[in-house]
Amino acid sequence: MSRKTILKKPIFVLVVVILACAAFAVSGCGSESGQADAAAGNTSSEAQGSIPVGAHKGNMAPDFTLEKINGGELQLSSLRGKAVIVDFWDTWCPPCRKAMPHLQELSEIYSDDLVVVGVAMGREGVAKVRSYTKENGLTFEMVLLNNNAKLISDFGGIQSIPTTYLIDEDGVIQEKWVGAFGKETYEKAVKAVIGS
Repeated sequence: MSRKTILKKPIFVLVVVILACAAFAVSGCGSESGQADAAAGNTSSEAQGSIPVGAHKGNMAPDFTLEKINGGELQLSSLRGKAVIVDFWDTWCPPCRKAMPHLQELSEIYSDDLVVVGVAMGREGVAKVRSYTKENGLTFEMVLLNNNAKLISDFGGIQSIPTTYLIDEDGVIQEKWVGAFGKETYEKAVKAVIGS
């Protein structure tokens, strides 16, 4: 059988495609979990020793500095020493609005050990975010994303909101939720992190 005949066979093409895909999967694409960078010795994605920075449970949470909706800035790493809930949300999103009262309640009940940070996508503008938070009695920290594509990428490319992270006092992600959940779901994880 000639080489040309072999190359025309569909099975040969399939095998080549499978092998190429396998090689791609092994090498990875970027550092979504941070493990590829860690294995390569890339310390730019690492913090606190060998814990990689990323958007998965067990990763150091990516740091950010964003404008508060009522003035000033908030830097995530400045909250170390307390557990932090970071909630990506927006005013037009019904599941986001469903979760907000639970996050508000948790921010009040566990105020000594927990900080809640709402990261508003702001599609309807900062004025809408301000009015929504005021009308709904939301007193926890509220910042505006301002089309920060890097931050979205750092947090795993937020595909759906609300996307909510629970970060421990050392800055390590302990839980991630996509969608709205009941207060008891958030509270159980918070209690486990703060040891109460």
